[in-house]
Amino acid sequence: MEEMYDVFTKEGEFLGTRPASVCKSDNPGFYYKVVWTIILNENNEILVQKRSNIMNSSPNKWELSSSGHVDQGENELDACIREAKEELGVSLSKENVKLIDTRTFENELAYTYITRIKNTTEFKLQESEVSEVKFVSLHDFKNMIFSDDFVYRDKEYHEFLLNYFINTLKIDDRNIIMRNVDENKLSKSMDEINKDDNVKEGMELDSSLRIIDYVIAVLLLVLVGIVIYSIVKL
Repeated sequence: MEEMYDVFTKEGEFLGTRPASVCKSDNPGFYYKVVWTIILNENNEILVQKRSNIMNSSPNKWELSSSGHVDQGENELDACIREAKEELGVSLSKENVKLIDTRTFENELAYTYITRIKNTTEFKLQESEVSEVKFVSLHDFKNMIFSDDFVYRDKEYHEFLLNYFINTLKIDDRNIIMRNVDENKLSKSMDEINKDDNVKEGMELDSSLRIIDYVIAVLLLVLVGIVIYSIVKL
């Protein structure tokens, strides 16, 4: 039996249910819900998955950590938890999952969630949908999402993600990161890093100046000694 999706107006008003094939057809005149999930590790690296080569849409392309449709009668958060378990074999805690964006994309009402897992988390991939996963730095992620190797959404959404990582989570775009066990502890901002570098450079410069002053003082003493010796000898 074909899957059934709940369908809605663009504003989110429930209209009823439709077969999945109808929902995914061109211009059906209504919207169905999908969830896109972003998973970070303790180093502020972003998990990406590679879609299986047997997928009907975007095979062999890189994608966000987890994604999928919301089943009939299911809410968005439950769908986020379910998809991560099915695709990655990862059990997410509802308390640690945060909704960061809702938008329309084609005929979908898309909900973006974000969460964090430990570096030691093990994955069990759903081979029919996912062929590979890996953690990437923000710098590498930025290059990936604007390439043809990544599942296309739109430029505005990709820019939203980058702004969220940099401005909200304070992940350094230069890939200078700190290890974070607590989700609330964020990596250093650019200003903090630059300040640390300036202090270090100042200390090194000050030390060099002290050595130069010492050498000059010794040379002056030697010169004075020579002058005095010459006068006495005369």
